[in-house]
Amino acid sequence: MAKKGLSRESIVDTAARLAELHGLESVTLRELADALGVKTASLYNHLQGLPELNARLAERALDRLIAALMETMRGKEGADALRALAFAYRAFAHEHPELYKAMLWLPQFEETRLIALKNQFMMLFREVLTPYNLSYDEQTHLSRMIRSALHGYVSLEAAGFFRKPMSAASDDSFACMIDRLCEEIQRFEVTPYG
Repeated sequence: MAKKGLSRESIVDTAARLAELHGLESVTLRELADALGVKTASLYNHLQGLPELNARLAERALDRLIAALMETMRGKEGADALRALAFAYRAFAHEHPELYKAMLWLPQFEETRLIALKNQFMMLFREVLTPYNLSYDEQTHLSRMIRSALHGYVSLEAAGFFRKPMSAASDDSFACMIDRLCEEIQRFEVTPYG
């Protein structure tokens, strides 16, 4: 019998907290059960095992990131939207480094809900580009370039690169990268309806 109050939501909440405390890779079902005060078998009343827990953590990460990006982009378009998106993306990666890592598991899951979330996430990057006169392929290439630049930067930061005693501050380098990305998208004409 499941412990009263134990739910998939409470399990994922606890797993996310443990991941941020001890590292994503160190979260096991046994550690999770201990933290929840239940037997490991009780978790199987709510999850089908570690792969499903990983899927739920990836879903939680992307849900939170999408919400943060949408909030910061509201009312902005073009380069202003890109700047807002970029700084919110980096802030999320800094504030939730282990959940950010969990998001990278998304391509291995084929659940309808996760595919829809991935598409919603990718559409935010296309949304930045909608005011510009771009073909579908150009939008695809530029949105991939933006996502790759952001992920690359925050991943290198997380690995310990860009720390002093370098001459330029990491924040300044990030802002410079975003300025260059904005310049790149502003090379394109704004569509009449944009």
